[in-house]
Amino acid sequence: MQSCDTLIINASCSEYGQNILAKNSDRPTGEPQPLCFYEAKEYPEGAILRTTYLDIPQVRKTYAVVGSRPYWIWGFEMGYNEKGLIIGNEAEWSRMETETEDGLLGMDLLRLGLERAATAREAIEVITELLKKYGQKASASKLITRYYENSFILADRSECWVLETAGREWVAREIKDMQGVSNCYSIGKEFDIASEHLVNIARERRWLSPGEEFDFAKAYTGHVPNLSGGTQRYRRSNKLLAQNKIHSFPTLATILRDHHEDELIAPRFGATSAIFVSLCMHFCDWGNSETSASLLARYDDDLGVIARYAPAQACLSAYIPVYMISLPEKMQTAEKKFDKNSLWWQVKRLGLLVAVDEEHFAEDVRRELADLEQAFEKLAISAESMAKKFIKEDSIAEAKEVLKKTTDTCTEMLYNFSKREADRIAEIVKASGGLYGRQKETIEKYIEYSEIDLFYNKAVKL
Repeated sequence: MQSCDTLIINASCSEYGQNILAKNSDRPTGEPQPLCFYEAKEYPEGAILRTTYLDIPQVRKTYAVVGSRPYWIWGFEMGYNEKGLIIGNEAEWSRMETETEDGLLGMDLLRLGLERAATAREAIEVITELLKKYGQKASASKLITRYYENSFILADRSECWVLETAGREWVAREIKDMQGVSNCYSIGKEFDIASEHLVNIARERRWLSPGEEFDFAKAYTGHVPNLSGGTQRYRRSNKLLAQNKIHSFPTLATILRDHHEDELIAPRFGATSAIFVSLCMHFCDWGNSETSASLLARYDDDLGVIARYAPAQACLSAYIPVYMISLPEKMQTAEKKFDKNSLWWQVKRLGLLVAVDEEHFAEDVRRELADLEQAFEKLAISAESMAKKFIKEDSIAEAKEVLKKTTDTCTEMLYNFSKREADRIAEIVKASGGLYGRQKETIEKYIEYSEIDLFYNKAVKL
């Protein structure tokens, strides 16, 4: 299973003069991923933290965080904290031997970095110390046994870093321009810091030719047959990044919605047919990857982290403005089974119905979603300007309320649009006699697994 693509943009290449992180989180089919807010907390000495699989000592104080969390996992696929630190992760596979004891998931390490570190370098220290102590062997899927190692992409107020791991070894490089990262190691001969034994292990195991200059990716990349998909998306994301010298949320959103358009491997039967891997992933085989959430985030000197969140597939969703504030319940709610009051599930329901017949349904839905996203941006720009004025007047509560209202309003707008359009398409599909098309069997499996009420209790032939 191939999953996730992350883009890191240094302030020197950013329209805002601020570092930006953008990521599509790809997860196993049928796995909801809400965006959640957790307040800063203080803990008594000796407190224990339960992560996804392990109990570890808790620190005395944690920072407030916002994170995109697979419903059954303690950790985050991507997120940010009150100090302006933003992190995303990638699945990787190395030549290091598989450990036998359960460790921390990469997503747990990511959230621990956000809760315990104020800067990217501090987060690298937090993550690598925990990695050294606990390892990272734990299954990251409810559907299949799936182990992998991790890369982490980190941005704070002033620096951007890529941290890549292999077993309990690691290497990190500061990014001074822009970089796309996928499911293949990106750090080669040039890096800034590394674990003590990284180079010696590769030499001792003869993973490089005698006398050859050390190259992390070449030495440590695992012998996994389907790693070519990660390389393909790695090259595609960096090709698209290179088309602009300066990037912004809109340019990065376009990249995260890419399906290899105008390429040799462009979709043969439409993006939702999912017979190939792309930056915006659509399900094909049950248990394989699909994009479950998308995040754009940057640090602002006045407002802290300014972000945009799109539930489910980015190409059939709209980016909602989010901040370091409490989030609406609809956005934070999504479990394994379908919930009509969940934003994530309403957007996913619409996506499934579009996938019944992309040729007939997708164009109108995507056009209206683009209009909706533009409306969100107008609301966000106005709210952010107003919030900055409140902050200058030392009216912090008023500033937070303006931002919160914007997130709440946009959440309701996307929720209502998704439900309305899904209802409309459901009626058309029902009138035709039931489900049909390339994705018929996969959608049937989705319905069975998640108990998604695709037609809202209206009897229909599947």
